[in-house]
Amino acid sequence: MKIGEQLKTIRKRVGLTQEDVAEKLCITRQALSNWEQGKTIPDLYMFAQLAAVYNFSPDEFLLGKSFFKGTANVKTNFSDAQIEYYIGKWNQNIIDLTPLSGGLVSQTFSFIADGEKNIFQIGGNKKAYEKEMYIGAQFRKYLPFREVLNVQETDDGVAYCISRYIEGRGLDKLNERERREIITPVLDVMEQMAQILIPANKGFGFFDAGGYARHQTWPDFVSVIYNESVYDWSELTEKGFDDTAVRKAMGKVRESVAATTLEQASFVLGDFNILVDNGHVTGLFDCDLALYGDPLYCVASQLFWDVIKTRDITAAVVRHYLTDEENKRKAYCYILRYALEEIYSTVVLNEIGYDVRWVCKRLDELLKNGLCHTALSPV
Repeated sequence: MKIGEQLKTIRKRVGLTQEDVAEKLCITRQALSNWEQGKTIPDLYMFAQLAAVYNFSPDEFLLGKSFFKGTANVKTNFSDAQIEYYIGKWNQNIIDLTPLSGGLVSQTFSFIADGEKNIFQIGGNKKAYEKEMYIGAQFRKYLPFREVLNVQETDDGVAYCISRYIEGRGLDKLNERERREIITPVLDVMEQMAQILIPANKGFGFFDAGGYARHQTWPDFVSVIYNESVYDWSELTEKGFDDTAVRKAMGKVRESVAATTLEQASFVLGDFNILVDNGHVTGLFDCDLALYGDPLYCVASQLFWDVIKTRDITAAVVRHYLTDEENKRKAYCYILRYALEEIYSTVVLNEIGYDVRWVCKRLDELLKNGLCHTALSPV
């Protein structure tokens, strides 16, 4: 897809018209139309302005990771007055309501209530908010999981939640010196997560807002990805996708699943969303993909996304965990399974996230080169 088509796709999926964007950028609608048709391209300044309006990172856009999956508009569009109304149902003594850059699906604000700084998010999945509430209540004694205080829905069924504000920045926002300083604390967090042992009666794999997972063993979770009575992969070809790489990846997961036996599950972050401040990990958030299983699955998720800005941290994680051939084989199995899960949710379930083309390309790289495809030379 060319740049113009990409810009048009993002605009439509954030729910803006050409007139809306033109007004925000103080340009003509025809100028924007010319960009989207590929007749002209925006200069660097205007491209940065588009990135701000559409809430995407320019570098991720150029790498092909900025496109939202799903066909529905991904951002809610509630007014400040509406936001104040919904927060007021929880606490009417609020001040300093401030919009923040949120995720793909939510509007996000900070506010102060009774002297405490909090976060309000509207949009997204109610069950995901409830799951994060459960995680905070259950596991905050071990690690600084975000504390979700309230989860509700509007009269129209739009979910929103209120949580405690966490001071800090994401790993990708740190400079090189700050990333070096945070490597040991990050490894400590991963070790502490591995020590959170989950009772067998809670199950394995992705768990719900009540803390229960559906699989009786960890290999059951790993192998279900190629169980076509559960995952209907036939829809790939029906939607025009070549499933060659997917079939090959499923075969490799099948070959390795017997080696993934696990006596007891640990808490695992499906996505490594952490905040840091002054050399300390201050918070873990957006934990809707958390699961019970092998701690190496968390390593695999970092390897899959292969974020260029944090490769030095990922390399340190690899050196720490992938110290023998057995762990490397497991990690490779998990990263392929992670990719398959992403493709399935993107194409078949049509959920929100990154563009399936980037995910498929990533899977092709992993099948071709294994784990020796990035700057992670220790693998």
